[in-house]
Amino acid sequence: MTAAAPQTRAGFSETCLLASVGGSVDAIGVITLGGLFVSHMSGNTAAQGVFFGQGQWWLAWPHLVAVPIFLLGLFLGYLLMERAPTPRQCAGVLVLEAGLLFVFFILLLMGADYRVENPWTFLTAVPPLIAMGIQNATLRGLKLSAFPSTYVTGVLDTVGRTFAKAIAGKAEERAENALMARRAAMVWTSYALGAIAGSAIFLGIGKWVVLFPITSLLAVAWSVARR
Repeated sequence: MTAAAPQTRAGFSETCLLASVGGSVDAIGVITLGGLFVSHMSGNTAAQGVFFGQGQWWLAWPHLVAVPIFLLGLFLGYLLMERAPTPRQCAGVLVLEAGLLFVFFILLLMGADYRVENPWTFLTAVPPLIAMGIQNATLRGLKLSAFPSTYVTGVLDTVGRTFAKAIAGKAEERAENALMARRAAMVWTSYALGAIAGSAIFLGIGKWVVLFPITSLLAVAWSVARR
């Protein structure tokens, strides 16, 4: 079975929508949480290294602690999907994620003075960190997607790898690898456009922008539940 086989047409549309959710929530997190990433753990890992290396530990520790919290979300998502890898379970996990983002929204409305070193800021970051971790297990747990939807370094690796195989790999696999490269590029594009949209809409309506990714998650949950 090739890498492209598990990715259905319907599943791919849902994957792109979830990738846009990941990009928008990450952008909203950067804006509202003093530069803390809630889905981009490579960024948090690099940031904690920079701040610890410069002796600014009060700026470093939130980026460091964000990583195991995101990992907890990944663990919970995959645990739930492994226990019952069904469309209904997947829809339920997506609704749970939407609920966590709604908690994030309420905390944003309640809080003030969001700086990365502020304990209130980090408390507010916990629900979206867990939510973004959970999201990666949903469609992948149903084998409807071959891609993570809240971080894109691995997706870009897939673009480069499968494009190279499409050019120089086995002849009988070149078409499928070319398709996989195009789809991976579209997932990255969806994430990037989601980040742009989240940031731009924030300029107009502020923290209420969080309701847009919540609505998108509920739409994907409804689509999956109908399978």
